[in-house]
Amino acid sequence: MSRSFNPGAATDRLREAFGEVLAETTAGGASLALWHDGESLLSLHGGEASPGHAWQAETPCLIWSASKGVAAAGTLHALQEKGVPLTTRVADLWPEFAAAGKDRITLSELLSHRAGLAAIDQRGLSITDHEAVAEALAAQAPNWAFDGTHGYGARTFGFLLDEIVRRVAGEKLAERWERVFRGPLGLDLWCGLPEDMLESAATVIAPKTPPDPGPFSKAFGEPASLTRRALSEPNSEMGALTPSVMNSPAMRTASLPSLGAISTADSLARFYALLATDGGGIFQPETLASMRTTLAKGPDRVLIDETSFSAGFMTNDFGVYGPSPSAFGHPGAGGSIAFADPEHGFGFAFIPSAMNPGALPGPRTRKLLAALYGEMML
Repeated sequence: MSRSFNPGAATDRLREAFGEVLAETTAGGASLALWHDGESLLSLHGGEASPGHAWQAETPCLIWSASKGVAAAGTLHALQEKGVPLTTRVADLWPEFAAAGKDRITLSELLSHRAGLAAIDQRGLSITDHEAVAEALAAQAPNWAFDGTHGYGARTFGFLLDEIVRRVAGEKLAERWERVFRGPLGLDLWCGLPEDMLESAATVIAPKTPPDPGPFSKAFGEPASLTRRALSEPNSEMGALTPSVMNSPAMRTASLPSLGAISTADSLARFYALLATDGGGIFQPETLASMRTTLAKGPDRVLIDETSFSAGFMTNDFGVYGPSPSAFGHPGAGGSIAFADPEHGFGFAFIPSAMNPGALPGPRTRKLLAALYGEMML
């Protein structure tokens, strides 16, 4: 671990900052964890998981788009196992994908949001109907002419990765996660919560404050914009994916690789600690390098901000995880965040139930990152 990072001081600062975050929270609760070298440095929780029920150490919670990092890890492992390089054309694995001018798109471009499939053209599809959504994405033309730029596939990304795993490994992405990762590692991190655990999950609470009236909110307010389309389709059979809908048994048990994973902060941080080091014997060095190496960087056509992505993970070219340039992971709507910091050898996760507005980290998350890194943030 770098001399400039003091684990003891960091945990002390995080305890204080987490207490402040909880004190400022009027409803719900949260959990936070920091793992290093196979050991837990810190595991915190507080507030209410649901009205009248305290948040426990084992309380899992929806992590929204932080799910994408989990999905990316599962996909990269399947490709690693079958010896499929990221330079492979998607159509070589999924022939139907070649339609409408997509025949030359590679796995590298797909995983880094450069394939132009941020939004689905066909309306009215259910987010739980993988086959229909995958078929529609394979048939449609890209949202923009390929030019190396990127646009965040808020909902489509999970379907694309799930189909790749099905074509390469002959199993669903959720099945692979259970078989290779969750079960063997003993992680409380599910891509589809078991029915007997439905009541244990924290209740997600919609933001109480209005969104920042910036470029992202303006774009989202325009019904025909790529931003609005990317974050609105496909929907559930119950309508928009509001927190109340995501709290329903149907959504909690569904496999939604883009935004539906449910986890404890402890398990999520533990998993990223594995990615921060040698991969625990699960991932080869080349696969870990693909997680850490930026492939897309600059203005994001969907998030209307500068973002950077590796093969499935959001990288740290624009400081989303603090000062460490090697950090990678994925944030989630409302404030959840999880990442690996290979420079300092740790995994970090924060999962709140009460959401802040916006798709990228907000004030609470920035406060916790400042506490984690201390003077390194200056």
